[in-house]
Amino acid sequence: MNLTEIRDAMFAQADWSPEQSPEATKRITGFINRAYNQIAREAPYLFFEDTLRATTEPDVKSLSDNDTIRTLGDNTLASPAPDPWTFVTTYTKTTADANTDGSYTTTWKTDRSWDGRVIEITTDTHIVRNQIRTIWFDSAVDKWKMTLVHPFDIETHGNRPSTAQGFKWRIYTEDYALPDDLITMRSMRLFNNTQQYPLDVMGQDEAEQRTLVGPRGQVAAGIPRLAFRREHFQLEGPGRAPRVEAPTTTTWKGPEPPGEFEYIVTYTWGKRDADFRLAGLAKWDSYAKNWFNTGQTIASTPNNEVANNRIREPRYESAPSPVSDKIAVAEDINEGKYTGIVVTVPNIEYVLGFQTRLTTTAAADYGATGVRVSENQSGIHVRIYRRRIRDIALNPAVPYDSLTRGADTLVADRAFVDNKEKFYLLAEMRVDHVNTGTFVDDGQYIPDRSRPLRDTHGYQQYALYPRPDQRYELDIRCVRRPQKLEDERDVPRLHAEAVSTLVDRAMAYLYESMGNFGAADTMMKRYNAALELLNKRYGDLRPAAVPVLRRMVRARFSYRSRDNYRKWYKTSN
Repeated sequence: MNLTEIRDAMFAQADWSPEQSPEATKRITGFINRAYNQIAREAPYLFFEDTLRATTEPDVKSLSDNDTIRTLGDNTLASPAPDPWTFVTTYTKTTADANTDGSYTTTWKTDRSWDGRVIEITTDTHIVRNQIRTIWFDSAVDKWKMTLVHPFDIETHGNRPSTAQGFKWRIYTEDYALPDDLITMRSMRLFNNTQQYPLDVMGQDEAEQRTLVGPRGQVAAGIPRLAFRREHFQLEGPGRAPRVEAPTTTTWKGPEPPGEFEYIVTYTWGKRDADFRLAGLAKWDSYAKNWFNTGQTIASTPNNEVANNRIREPRYESAPSPVSDKIAVAEDINEGKYTGIVVTVPNIEYVLGFQTRLTTTAAADYGATGVRVSENQSGIHVRIYRRRIRDIALNPAVPYDSLTRGADTLVADRAFVDNKEKFYLLAEMRVDHVNTGTFVDDGQYIPDRSRPLRDTHGYQQYALYPRPDQRYELDIRCVRRPQKLEDERDVPRLHAEAVSTLVDRAMAYLYESMGNFGAADTMMKRYNAALELLNKRYGDLRPAAVPVLRRMVRARFSYRSRDNYRKWYKTSN
């Protein structure tokens, strides 16, 4: 049963014929989704399991005394002022490229895979922990640059050690994020060339009592054997909807047919492993290549950078913004074309304080002296999702057949879209002073059907012990939170026998809203009885004739005596 059929069953159950009232349809759909999520909490065994893949990230540290970093700017409050948010390598990329064996200097990753990781900076007196916003290569100085989440205390530590060119450093991943829609984790298995085994799961308090969490140099490194819970992380989302307009200066190029659309945006930070790319292609004539943050800016017109930036899943993604206004591709008969749609996203760079001028001029331009010097790199990117509401009938006076992309005509490639009224991922961009936060949707970008919009409530994180000494893959068998049933053809991810139980729970919500508490109580009794019956069938997949054997609880040492987890592995600094 899809959403339409479930709603019709509820109307029939209530002996109610609202004549396709939009408000009635909206309310019934809301009750269905409330019941859908309630079942996910009370009976996750009724949902189909998923197996997700994740990877570990080994530590990266200074390879030599010359593999160091320093703050951007001189160690003085005079102009040019030091930038406590921005660090730069003390050596050039040319020097790193000449180090062919990789034993002397580090080649920094600019593909955003290091964004969000923890960095330890070794000063003259102690180690300072911070978090990386983003890393990029500045071709003007032939060096890598990096912005941090928290400003560095230059007044105390200086912009470099007293006896060295720069600070030595260590980058590591303290916590890994579980999927944002995970309900229950069944198991976590290590997948390696030589070893495949389940990881033990330990409570967070127990892990801390056994000192499995501590300075990187004092925690053993090796093949992970256990996982334990860490804190929850949520990236704050946008509070305003994107602005949309269809100016006559833009042209709809296709092959996506013109239509009426709505847009939603989210904020993202970092990127996950490059091997786990999304299935959909960004453009009709492109391929799934990596996107690298190699420059300061992103071009203001649509190009491969903006399109391919979405191929990899972010490390963190925020909750979505409000929905934009509806907008249709306009016809310009005089010009003989359809117009493209310009989407203006919220300026998160300005909000975070990273949209400032790069050079200091007259004080009158700023109103005061001592203005912050910024490299315009907050690490936050904006994902754009689009929902197609309807297609637009082609006007013979505006010949769509004449639209071309370069030398290739799009007549034969014009798409007949299989439309579902859901938000799908369209593009991902960074706001800067060149594009001014605008994205041009001109029909070249194909929404990714494999990546619909998810209602993200943050990420539950976990840590591994021993600390991974290399890249390992993990298989996580879990039950995921169901996404809203939005389109009329959406089908709940439940066992077929459980759909009627979904109807019973939604009917209880409906009768409660109508003030018919007797009928609501009757439906709740039917719902609870159905759950009990379904639990016998799906709660355990083993046949009832097979007894469930339980092992005796194994005694463990007190945390004061240090368990063997600390003794099985050597400590590596």
